[in-house]
Amino acid sequence: MPTNSFTNEAIDLETLPKYEEIPLNNPHSNYWNIICINFFICFVIGGIVVGLGVSFIDEFKPNAILLSALYLSFMILLFIILRASFKKRGYAIRTRDVIYKSGIIAESTTIVPLNRIQHIELNEGIFSRMYKLGSLQIFTAGGQTGHVKISGIPIDEAKSIRDLLLSKLDLIQNPIKDAE
Repeated sequence: MPTNSFTNEAIDLETLPKYEEIPLNNPHSNYWNIICINFFICFVIGGIVVGLGVSFIDEFKPNAILLSALYLSFMILLFIILRASFKKRGYAIRTRDVIYKSGIIAESTTIVPLNRIQHIELNEGIFSRMYKLGSLQIFTAGGQTGHVKISGIPIDEAKSIRDLLLSKLDLIQNPIKDAE
C-alpha cells in the first residue's frame, strides 16, 4: 500500500532572511562628478535647442522668457532627482547572489542568483576612465528584466568583482573541476 508522503507546509515568513538589512556599497563619490558632467552636456545641448527654437520659430518668440524659465525649471528639477537617485543606489556581492538597489519614487531592488548569470561585462566610458571608475553589467538567463548594471565602481574593484563572479560561475557550471 503506497503512502502519501507529499507535504506542503507553510513557511514562517518571520524566519526568512531580510534583504533590506544587508549593508550595501554605494557608488564611488567621483561617480557623482560623471553624472554632473553628463548632465551639463545635456543641459547645454538642450539650451542650444531651446535657444535656436526661440530665435528662429516665430510662434515661440513671444513666449521666449516663459519657455526659457520652463526649461531652466525642468533642468533644476531633473538635477535634484539625479542627486536623490545617486544617494539611493547601492550594491552587494554575496556568495550566492548580487543585489542592486536604486530608485527614489519607485524603489527597485534586484537580486540576481549567481546560477542565473550568463555573462558579465566591464564598461569604462570616457569620463569614467578619467576618474578610474567602471560599470559592471550582469546579464541573466531571465531576459531583459533580470539584467543589472552597477555604475560608479572603482575600476580595480570592478575588475576584482568581475573576476570573482567569473570564477564562481565557472565552479557552478563545472563542479567536477573543483572535486578533482
